[in-house]
Amino acid sequence: MRFFYIMFHFFHRTPDINLDCFTFSNETYMTTPIVRASKAIPDWWQKLKPYTPTFYNTPENGYHLRKQDDMTARDCYAIIELYKKGIIVENWCDISFKLENGVYHYWASDNTAPPHDHDRKQLGGSFPNHYHIKLISPWAFREKTGVKFLWLGAEWSLDKLEIKVLPGVINFDIISPVNVNFMFPMRDGTFTIPVGNPLVHLVPLSEKNLKVHNHLVSKPEFDKIVLTSDKPSFYGWRKVIQLRKRNKERGTCPFHGDNNG
Repeated sequence: MRFFYIMFHFFHRTPDINLDCFTFSNETYMTTPIVRASKAIPDWWQKLKPYTPTFYNTPENGYHLRKQDDMTARDCYAIIELYKKGIIVENWCDISFKLENGVYHYWASDNTAPPHDHDRKQLGGSFPNHYHIKLISPWAFREKTGVKFLWLGAEWSLDKLEIKVLPGVINFDIISPVNVNFMFPMRDGTFTIPVGNPLVHLVPLSEKNLKVHNHLVSKPEFDKIVLTSDKPSFYGWRKVIQLRKRNKERGTCPFHGDNNG
């Protein structure tokens, strides 16, 4: 019954952007829910003072204290505005990679699905010194109006990690898995992405108010919600998007509460 209650409220919404965030993992739901970016501002930034007092010397005046010239990131307009917008996807478990002789080994504290490797030929000769992988997330998002989201790495929270979360633009009316593509250096050693560390910053390309709704559902319910582009058809994701748009136009899209008549 809870599933039908969730879906009822999903179909009866205000003009706001309503982002529904589904997970089948109770641990993920309780420990690393999807949050507004303003709730996940980096600790190091919050501890900064707006300026760094420094001393300088002039022959005429001796030593003077400069209070305004050496501003810090705490007073950066761009960072302040960024964290007013969008949401943060935090790492849902401890994830470790061990690199030895050109091969990496993977471990996750929640026994989550192993990452997907991206074949080198997909990128041609670019990034020759990096692995490109996709972390399989326990989250799936839905947003029925079709607003696009700018997908960014949560860079200000990745300062201690040598990873590049890859950017893009996504539409959660079409594709719902929240899997994380990133790169890391081909260099022997071990590194860990701790649970709770922000990974992705998603910013809606709209001025409408964004509302976030976290939902815990069963794995069978989750599988029904997920729309994936990994293996949608022989003709690929473009064909799937074409069919989805066709169904919306003729009123036969189950996702939007349309009937099949």
